Amino acid sequence: MSMYANKTPGNESRKTVSKKKQQNLDRVANTNSRPNSRAGSRVGSRANSDNEESDNEYDHNNDDFDDDDDNHRSHAEVTWEAQLKDTIEELYEKRSSTREAALKKLIELTSQHFTADVLDSQRDDLMDLLKKSIKKGGPRECVLAAEAISLVFITIGEDDEKMFTDLAPLLKYTITNHESTEVKAACIYTLGTACFISSTPQPSHLPTYELLNFFADIALSSGASVNASQNGETLAAALESFSVLYAGVFPRLGPKPITMQARRLFNQIIPAAKTLLEHPTVEVRVAAGETIAVMLEILDNYQRQRDDGDISDEEASETYNDDDPEDLEEVTGDFRYDDLDGLVTALGSLSTDSSRHRSKKERSAGRSAFRDILKSVEEKERPNESLKLREYDVDFDGWVEILQLHYLRDRLTSGLQTHFVHNTMIHTILPGTAILYSPTQASSGTFTSGSRLAAAAISQSGSKAGSRAGSRPSSSLGIYADAEDAKAEQLDKVDRKYLNAEMAKMRQVQRKKERGHNKYDD
Repeated sequence: MSMYANKTPGNESRKTVSKKKQQNLDRVANTNSRPNSRAGSRVGSRANSDNEESDNEYDHNNDDFDDDDDNHRSHAEVTWEAQLKDTIEELYEKRSSTREAALKKLIELTSQHFTADVLDSQRDDLMDLLKKSIKKGGPRECVLAAEAISLVFITIGEDDEKMFTDLAPLLKYTITNHESTEVKAACIYTLGTACFISSTPQPSHLPTYELLNFFADIALSSGASVNASQNGETLAAALESFSVLYAGVFPRLGPKPITMQARRLFNQIIPAAKTLLEHPTVEVRVAAGETIAVMLEILDNYQRQRDDGDISDEEASETYNDDDPEDLEEVTGDFRYDDLDGLVTALGSLSTDSSRHRSKKERSAGRSAFRDILKSVEEKERPNESLKLREYDVDFDGWVEILQLHYLRDRLTSGLQTHFVHNTMIHTILPGTAILYSPTQASSGTFTSGSRLAAAAISQSGSKAGSRAGSRPSSSLGIYADAEDAKAEQLDKVDRKYLNAEMAKMRQVQRKKERGHNKYDD
């Protein structure tokens, strides 16, 4: 007999079930029905119960999705941290191919992520491994190790001068004696980066001043001082590193021997830089032009201060001791570059270069760079560069900021935005980038990049344009070493990063207003 009754007209079809099954259905219906329900039938009560279960299951599934998202993000973070630790372990391997692959992975991870916590926990061991790769590795391994060291310093090297002084002799030896010019250039960039990030940015700082002279000697000898005569890679690296250190140490000149040192270095390197404007390699020509431009920008700003009466002759003639140096007249008083007309002529020729023995791409790159250099040297017009980062247009004003930006960008490559958002050390060097930081978006939980941020934050609070006259204003003006502790105390109860970001936003608004007024006036 069929379990279901046949449908007949005028009658409802219904199930025929056993007594035991009916009792089970009743029990389930009573269990799931609401206590205060007015259900007239078990079907209605069951329907309501099904709806309630459906809602609860949906909410529960949503919670599961949220948990899955959190777990996924947490797993992703753990994954790259675990990869980084494994990569460091692979640097112990004997096979050079394994170490090279590990170095490539290390560069990728430290560039794409802000890895400060992991690197800081393994700082000494990692540096020993990287130095060993430079000492004993082949040319490719040496280049990769040098690039990795640059990223380590950018991530955790701020104010760690011991890490720099331990590394510098090895890099100088490698630059001078290694046969590969590619290795020489990579180590020059690493040496410049390490000094720029870790050393106290003051002209009286001996290691920095010695390194400036080391790079100047490479330019003066056209590379012969490091056994790389006329080599384009080596010369470009030396000029770019010299420019960045010069801009970091002398962004502002005042009535102290600081000015004398800046002018002495200018007098020392300007003949070589002018000669290298005719070098066959476009990178060397551009680096030489930018070196000249940044030095003249800083020294011309000093002269404007003198013309405005902000610096007196008595103050400007101060020396370190009672004995006047032989070049006192050349490094004090009014600044005038005697061969400015000849320099302008050379730069003008390069800005319209149409030489057939150079490729079209090379001529185009050279002309574009030298047009900006010519404007700044001849018309005293400061260059400006703007980057679209996240939802902000971040402005970099003047050669001091632009050259530092380019130097960091070349080291960080595709990881530029990650470090501009999360690396507070970069915010102190280029305060305009602090607008990218948000206290709720830090990618690393515990590492902080030192007390220089506090000094920079307070020093910028009274400035309309932040680092318009240069980077690291607090330390460059000589107040970093003296007032560091006092400034840190003032900011103990303040989120330093947030304060830095807020001031950057104010500067951004002010700059937009100024541009708007200029357009209206025109």
